Amino acid sequence: MPPASLSFDSLLDSLSSAIDEMGDPRQPSNATSYSVRDAVLGAFSAFFMQSESFLEYQRQLNSRSGRDNAQSLFGLAQIPSVEQIRNILDQLAARGLFSVFVSVYRSLQGRGYLERFKQLDDNLLVALDGTEYYSSQKVSCPCCSTRTHRNGQVSYSHKALLPVIVAPGQAAVVSLPPAFITPQDGHSKQDCEQAAAKRWIGSAPAIFEQQAVTLLGDDLFSRQPMCEAALAEGFNFIFVCLPESHPTLYDWIAFNAANGNVQTIEQTQRQGRTHEVWQVRYLNDVPLRSKAPALSVNWCELTVSQPSDAKVLHVNSWVTNHPITDSQAFEIAAAGRCRWKTENENHNELKTKGYHLKHNFGHGQQHLSAFLLTLNLLAFLFHTVLHLADEPYQRLRQQRGTRKGFFRDILALTKYLWFESWAALLDFMLDEKKKSAKQMRNTS
Repeated sequence: MPPASLSFDSLLDSLSSAIDEMGDPRQPSNATSYSVRDAVLGAFSAFFMQSESFLEYQRQLNSRSGRDNAQSLFGLAQIPSVEQIRNILDQLAARGLFSVFVSVYRSLQGRGYLERFKQLDDNLLVALDGTEYYSSQKVSCPCCSTRTHRNGQVSYSHKALLPVIVAPGQAAVVSLPPAFITPQDGHSKQDCEQAAAKRWIGSAPAIFEQQAVTLLGDDLFSRQPMCEAALAEGFNFIFVCLPESHPTLYDWIAFNAANGNVQTIEQTQRQGRTHEVWQVRYLNDVPLRSKAPALSVNWCELTVSQPSDAKVLHVNSWVTNHPITDSQAFEIAAAGRCRWKTENENHNELKTKGYHLKHNFGHGQQHLSAFLLTLNLLAFLFHTVLHLADEPYQRLRQQRGTRKGFFRDILALTKYLWFESWAALLDFMLDEKKKSAKQMRNTS
């Protein structure tokens, strides 16, 4: 069920409901004094508060006796140790948390917050891109991908496809359930990003119901099997298409260009304080490959240049199933171009803006690494939702300025003070801002 509202408490209730549905994989014994709920929420709270160390965060939670922010903010009954959390979570499959992404998406959709993301006749744009979040030459588990180097040394890694809803002009991205790149039962070949993407595409229609979706992907996605997989599940697509990987298609483009069949349109666009010249070339009904039967796709190329000296700033090209016309060509190019948001606003945020995506919080032997990644993604999603929909959170983030300063304040306050709820914490911080402003006016 979608959250009753988009407040922190409602989002946390959605997570709690998913935890309750998981069950406890452990055999009943004296060693099960800490619940699955406490273990999951204990780990999630560290990610939500952007602590870079499980151990330091656990020490902070246990620094006071009596009332504790872990209980009042996150609903923990008891605070497990770091090792207890890891041991419990290693037994839990991350897919048990996927329903939280879906319920949050549906709540955003139902309340109109995704209207600003819709493009191309009410399509949502979903960027698909994989990333590595763990790598070691010493520690491994059965879920690791492996790579043998030329010197014979083997690297072990964890990777995942991290789909996000993106849109031109929107700084936020909305996280969706991940797909893990991991050894698959019955497959001798190593798993890869494309195989994980096909699995995700096969399961994703249940997420979106009647909502039209356009998938965005890099050049590895613009192969006929992937395009056909997207179409078979009812998705549209805009995938990067490079000349070196599609010689037949570009021979077709060159032939038609020589005969004057490739359309070219140009437009000046404002970008912040400057302007850019966007030139789009496009051609419909192009064969994607030489081998028959070849899927017919539509192709466009964007060249961005400076109006002052015509210096080229950016060139890229895509294939799509959307019909390309003069009136829609720039919107298709803008949609294809914003695939980069999955790197800038998603992977980069998770790796460098406090979520510590590549930090090893725990590896385990079964599910731990994937489960912790999923909790980290949910923490990122919850902050995104609060930034979109929660007015006190928005005001505080605006007043505090930097993301780093905001989280530093929260960690410091919860280390020394007790708050009865997340709302009480935000109210306290907002009141302090008002008091400081008033004091400054009185002394000026």
